[in-house]
Amino acid sequence: MKNKIWVVYLKADIPVSCIIDAHVHSPVMKNAKDVNEYLRKLIDSGIGGAVILGIPPFKDLLLKVSYDDILTEYERTKYLIEKFAEEVKDFLTPENLFIMAHQISESFCHFIKHQEISALSNFTVLFPANLSLEPDVLSTILERSLNEGFKGFKIISTLFFKHLDDPSVEATIEVANEKGLPVTIHGGCDPGIWELPKFCKYGDPSKLDRILNKYKDAKIIIAHAGGYSAIAPGVFIDETLELVKKYPNVYIDTSALPVQLIPIVMKMFPRDRIMYGSDYPAVSNANPRNYMEDVFLTLLSSGISKRDLEKFAHENAESIFDIECLSQNYDLINP
Repeated sequence: MKNKIWVVYLKADIPVSCIIDAHVHSPVMKNAKDVNEYLRKLIDSGIGGAVILGIPPFKDLLLKVSYDDILTEYERTKYLIEKFAEEVKDFLTPENLFIMAHQISESFCHFIKHQEISALSNFTVLFPANLSLEPDVLSTILERSLNEGFKGFKIISTLFFKHLDDPSVEATIEVANEKGLPVTIHGGCDPGIWELPKFCKYGDPSKLDRILNKYKDAKIIIAHAGGYSAIAPGVFIDETLELVKKYPNVYIDTSALPVQLIPIVMKMFPRDRIMYGSDYPAVSNANPRNYMEDVFLTLLSSGISKRDLEKFAHENAESIFDIECLSQNYDLINP
């Protein structure tokens, strides 16, 4: 009975029939209990499906960046933090940025027990591309991952200190193109040292142009609409918009964007190329449901039509990721 009340409450608060979260991360999950707790938290938030992303190991690469490197770049660009991130500038110190980067390397770089998630028709799991590998080696691993239940790939070039025109990025998109599969590509900065311009530049989606011109059958999703940044939210949105205009196989998700920015993004981009995402647990860790409500109620109050809200909430993701939104799914989980 408790779950039945929850469903009514969801539909009363959020003006759409179902929601797919097109961008959530897989934390460390060592056993089936961890998997169940993770899925329960997602489903209890009210979603009817999700696209789950992994991040490959990058700790060895991070060790090559010294604290002195970070301090030098911080001093060079701290005027940007003071100008654009006044409210959080005390948090964006060189020490905090350095520590945060290493914390990320420990927290989101394991992808165990994905088979349990892949078995659910409304959850799909994307394999993380390790961009430190040689392209031919990476291609072999990506091909193998498809036999293990993965349904596409994730690219996050910032963590590997590589631009998005790197041969390893092209190798990933080439495999996806051959299979007609989706590739979610991180766009923008990242927490920690990647908030600094020297490292944020690796998340510039405009570098994809040459590769996208060659491969037209892969479904390319630029995460965060290219705008992930605490210092300058929306940092590469214009570059992302140019790619969406130029290539019909390029889409975006709005994960981790400030709520007030999402209506602007919705009005800039074609409504059939944009999807809801939370970036849970990296961003909306405290309460993913609150973030969801804020997004959809803000969009409703901004004049976005119910029809376009349905596309944003689940229809586009269903088509792109070939999954089904099950709005009653959380009825099946016992408290």
